[in-house]
Amino acid sequence: MAKPFVISIMAEDRVGIVADVSTAIRNLGGNLADMSQTVLRGHFTMILIASFGEEATRATVSAALKAVEGETPFAVGVSEPQEIPDEPSAIAENQYVLTAVGPDRIGLVSAVTEYLRQKEINIQDLSTCVEDGVYTMILLLNLKVGTDVARLKHSLQIAMEDVALSVELRHHALFRSTNEI
Repeated sequence: MAKPFVISIMAEDRVGIVADVSTAIRNLGGNLADMSQTVLRGHFTMILIASFGEEATRATVSAALKAVEGETPFAVGVSEPQEIPDEPSAIAENQYVLTAVGPDRIGLVSAVTEYLRQKEINIQDLSTCVEDGVYTMILLLNLKVGTDVARLKHSLQIAMEDVALSVELRHHALFRSTNEI
């Protein structure tokens, strides 16, 4: 029976980290399922789910990953979750993309995420960047079934005026079709 682990890696970026990590997983007989990786201002980050044989332990997985770190030390986290669904669910009808753009200042992420928490809206993914003094957030949200989206959009726009953020909320399918290259 396959034994799943959630693995995180952080390090200074260098060429070949993904190849080294995926090879270490393969060499342990692991099957890499889902992965998200990015580089933020020279810092590599990755989180993934991989399944191994019953003989694998958190210690053996961690040691194998630390063995490939080279001159760039890895911060490795390995956890054994209670349960992971076999496959990720398909994009749900209730997934929306929220974009927020405004002048960079302290507290923008806090303002948006606190608003979403108060509305009991789950954030599936969040990406931010600042360029030339302009702060941009893109959030993938799971809205509750039956949410009045028009009312939510209006409420969100009013709430974010206080922090000078321009916000747009679009269904994931619409966002995707208008933003694909």
